[in-house]
Amino acid sequence: MKTIKELFSFGIDSNFNDTEISDFSDNSKQIIPGCLFVALNRNVENRKEHIKEALAGGAKCILQRSNNGKNYTKEKGGIIWRFSNNVRKELAYLASKFFDRKFSNVVAVTGTNGKTSTVDILRQIWLNAGISAASIGTLGVITENGQEELRNNLTSPDCLELNRILQRLTEKKIVNVAIETTSQGLDQHRVDEIEFSICAFTNFSQDHLDYHKTFENYWLAKSRLFSELATPKSVFVVNSDDAYSEKICEIANARGIKCVSYGYQSNDVKILKVDCRGRFREITVSFFGKEILMAFPLRGAFQIYNSLCAATIGYFSGLTLEQIIDGLKKLRPIDGRMELVASFGSANVYIDYAHTPDALRTAILSTRDQTLDRVIVVFGCGGNRDQKKRKIMGEIAANFADEVIVTDDNPREEDPKLIRKMILEGCPRAIEIASRKEAIKTAIGILGKGDTLLVAGKGHESYQLVGKESMKFSDREVIRNAVRKK
Repeated sequence: MKTIKELFSFGIDSNFNDTEISDFSDNSKQIIPGCLFVALNRNVENRKEHIKEALAGGAKCILQRSNNGKNYTKEKGGIIWRFSNNVRKELAYLASKFFDRKFSNVVAVTGTNGKTSTVDILRQIWLNAGISAASIGTLGVITENGQEELRNNLTSPDCLELNRILQRLTEKKIVNVAIETTSQGLDQHRVDEIEFSICAFTNFSQDHLDYHKTFENYWLAKSRLFSELATPKSVFVVNSDDAYSEKICEIANARGIKCVSYGYQSNDVKILKVDCRGRFREITVSFFGKEILMAFPLRGAFQIYNSLCAATIGYFSGLTLEQIIDGLKKLRPIDGRMELVASFGSANVYIDYAHTPDALRTAILSTRDQTLDRVIVVFGCGGNRDQKKRKIMGEIAANFADEVIVTDDNPREEDPKLIRKMILEGCPRAIEIASRKEAIKTAIGILGKGDTLLVAGKGHESYQLVGKESMKFSDREVIRNAVRKK
């Protein structure tokens, strides 16, 4: 528990300074006595009903939207009322004071693609070096002891959930944490007030325009990590081969923050040569002037960037080059990321989470260097998401794959037929099969010697969202069943 005096740094009547707050909640149905209730609903009438329910449950403090744009606090009937012009931002501040967290390194990784792989690779390198570590993101909360599920399948959990997770990890004596940091999470202040030792940038391309509306808004949300949340003691790690890295370097220079890069164009961690030897990729790198060889067993050319990003972060988190090189050699496959699910004859079947234009292009091209004949792609696009990318993804599939089957992804509450129609505008010669299961089975049925099948879009997911229902569905399971019957 924390007292009002410990949480608030602004004017509260001294009679209430010692009032204890037992917990935080933004759900009026889950209030316990002494709780601080966060009224996030923008609808005034709904907000009033939620506050009434929270008070009935024993809430002692209410944080809600200010109607006059001013921040102020008052006490009425033994209840502390806090009015804020930015409830989410203030919630992050209060949560940072209420929940205990203590780490040596908290790393934020942002970018359109590559976040999940990077935090997972980084966690594995840390663990291999004997450092207790965790990663938080699309795959859940992963420690050396396994995986804890995140609420609502969010890549970036809401502010309260994230702070609870960080407190649990502190209690488990976790030392280092790597967090996937999404544009929505940054826009909604979910990761505010977290002291990031390192902030990393993977790349930037079209996505989430359903939420941000414009490319500029999307970039402003992403860049907030560097322009606002990073501290003067932070280190920026950026992909030199992405044009937007220059903007982050400019932010770093303006703020006096150290910024280092990785990639072919980097002067810090520069890729000199890449070789494929069996199941390993070998990279010759100039690592701050020292030429070294790094090898790792992950498929997909894009994992070169993700591995180098993780390696650079690891170095600035205190690891030696020897620990990093050893950790990369021992990497385990990342769930749903260019994952080889089945092989028969000389044909291979992969699943990948690629659901943006750039990620789909990269995934298809990554299969080329290990395909003797055709590359066949099965994919769809999610409903209630950026519609502009659908035709673009269709064009990419048509341009870079030999055969394309357009199917359903997670249509959610959109008409799946209309989603497929938008994709097919970019690849009119593709085969259209509504059922994802049948689409996968059809693709495996036409696989020949030397072919590669890439099933893209869902990766690790074990469900399909249709309407308001979440139905059990796994690309991995469907593929393995179909291969057994082939």
